[in-house]
Formats: sequence, C-alpha cells, structure tokens
Amino acid sequence: MRIGIDIRSVGRQRTGDEVYTLNLIKNLLEIDSENQYFFYTDTEEVRILNKIKKTIDPVKKLKNYQIISVLPASKALWTFWSLPLHLIKHPVDILHVQYITPFFLPRGIKLITTIHDVSFAVLPRLIDRKDLFFLKMLVPLSLKRADKVIAVSDFTKKEIERHYGIEDIKIERIYNGVSEHYFKTKITVEKADQIKKKYGICQPFIFYAGTLQPRKNIPFLLKVFDKLKQEGKAEDKIRKLTLVLSGKRYGRNYDKLIEKTLSGIKRNNPDVTEDINFIGFIDDEDLAFIYQMAQAVVLPSFYEGFGLPAIEAMASGSPVIHNNSSCFQEITQGAGLSFENNNRNDFTKKMFDIIIDLKLRNNLINKGRQRALFFSWKKCATETLAIYEKICS
Repeated sequence: MRIGIDIRSVGRQRTGDEVYTLNLIKNLLEIDSENQYFFYTDTEEVRILNKIKKTIDPVKKLKNYQIISVLPASKALWTFWSLPLHLIKHPVDILHVQYITPFFLPRGIKLITTIHDVSFAVLPRLIDRKDLFFLKMLVPLSLKRADKVIAVSDFTKKEIERHYGIEDIKIERIYNGVSEHYFKTKITVEKADQIKKKYGICQPFIFYAGTLQPRKNIPFLLKVFDKLKQEGKAEDKIRKLTLVLSGKRYGRNYDKLIEKTLSGIKRNNPDVTEDINFIGFIDDEDLAFIYQMAQAVVLPSFYEGFGLPAIEAMASGSPVIHNNSSCFQEITQGAGLSFENNNRNDFTKKMFDIIIDLKLRNNLINKGRQRALFFSWKKCATETLAIYEKICS
C-alpha cells in the first residue's frame, strides 16, 4: 500500500495533535517495513524537517518513507488545492488526515480522518470565531466524506455519533498511547536543579500541562489555588506551594478570563499571584522531569477527547487530579483523583488531600503507573495499520 499522512502539526507546538501525529508515524515505521509512507507537510523549514527525521528515523536506515513539502502553505488552500493537486500527480491508496478532509481526490484513494474531540460542537462559545466557522461548516462534510473515522476514546466516538449522526460501523475507537520514556525517565537532584533554573520553577508545586484555551478552565483552577492558599495557611506544605502552568500565554485562542481572574486575585491576595508561574512551552525532553517533580498534575478542563497529560503524568509517577466530566473517568479508570465539575470546594479539598496525605499520594502513584501501562503508541499504530489494510482489501 501507498499510505499518505498529513503531518502539518509536527514542529508547530500544537501539543496533543503533534504528539499524536509524531508518535503514530514513528511507530507505524517501526512495525511496518512493507508499505510505503508519504508524510505531507506544508513547510520547507530545514529545522522542522530535520527534527521529524531525527525522531522517526534516528539511525537513518528506513527506506519506506518520504517527507514531502507540499506548497503553497495557506491552511485552507493546502487542504482543498495544494494537496489534492499533488495527489493527482502522485496518487496513494490511503490518505489519513485529522478533522478536515479534502473533498476532491483522485478516484480510488481511501480517506481516513482522526477526530480528537468535538468541543466546537458542544462548547461553541469557547472557540475562536474564525475557527468555529470553518469547523462547524467543514467537519460534518468531512465526516461524511471519510471512508473511516478514528475516535481517540469511546467518549469521543459517542459524541461524534450524537452530534453528527455518523453510523457506529464507520467509526473506530483507537486510544492514544504514552511514550515509553515517561516510564523510564528518572529525575536526579542535578537534573531537577537544571529544570528549575531553565523554567524558573520553585518546589513544591502543582503542575498544569496543556494549552490555555477557554475550555481548559484555567480561571477556575486559579480561583481554587487562591482558595487553597487562603484556607491552608496553617500547613507548611501549602504555604510554600506554587502553581506552575505550561502553554503559550496570549497565544491563539488564549482565554482572556485568565487575566481578569489574576487581577482579582492580585487585588485581594497579592502574595498568591507571586506563587503562580506561567512557564510557556516545554521542550519534549523536559516534560517527564517536570511531571516527576510536581506534587500533583491538575486537569480542570471540562471538555477533553482523551486527555494525554493524564496518561503521561501517571506514567511518570505523578498523581493526577481531574475533572469528573468528559473522557477522564474512562481514561484513568479510578487511578486519578476526580473532583465534581465546577465544584470549587471539592477541587480545593482534593488538592489539599493530595498534598498533605502521603498515603493517598503513593496509592494514586501506584495505580496511575499500572493504568498507564494499558496505553501504547505501538498498539495505536498496530490498530491504525489494521484499518488501513481493512479498507484497502
């Protein structure tokens, strides 16, 4: 088979989409030496292309793939013009994209799209207006156009069926994985000092991993942290505690309520704002160390399709506190500590307990590591390859 995959998210700091794409293609190449792979990107930037090659083929021995720069790079133009034009000249058997598919392809090309979540259908008020217009208009057409739809969880599969009326038989659930280095990476005192210096982190801290979009519920997290600091003053561990948040501040679709919430906290409790640290994008090689250094990883988002940070944190040996909404219960299966959606008192108590109660922490760490073993990028790639073979047979 000649298999084409859209890899435009790689090298762009697009968090979940990039992690999925990079690990999928890397593991497909590890398990499959027979089929030919064509990875389409919209950049000619040497730094990005070299990073992709180094990740998927570190010893430069694989012969069954090509990374192809398809231009021009305009987002809509690429999907509906540049890529289809390239495929007319260089056809493949399968094209695998995420979310929005081309509508016109040479006859015989099978089309697969991966959907991570449908938050734009559930919470449209939280999506950038321009993005929302294209997603609401093009995703329903893409779902109908695709020969197969991959959903990253049972929750996402049910949401696709519920909102778009897509037949169950057309959707395949394939879980995301977790990279092995999260299990194997061990922090040292020297490394911890390097990480603290690089990102300006002080221990002990609670860590949020993800973007700063509105659906991530960061203003709620900030209010709960403020409440925790006020109510837990008598405890030395709480007094010294800081909150560390990853994600690009003021970036695309940044939640403006974050600034309003911070201003309110600063006005009432100025000392607390000094314990809130936005550290921006984290280099791949550092993330496992930060998970391990954290007292806990908090995931307040009220809508996720899978929640990669939950599995990464558990594999790294960090206890997880998550919202009881969307996919989290399915993914953690009781290995995380859940709080009631938008219940500030419950979230504050769970944070307090996980910092103070060592027995609870250790129990969650052990459960989390065990649960994380269920998820594997190799398994994800194997099940994806099985779909390729099925629709081409």
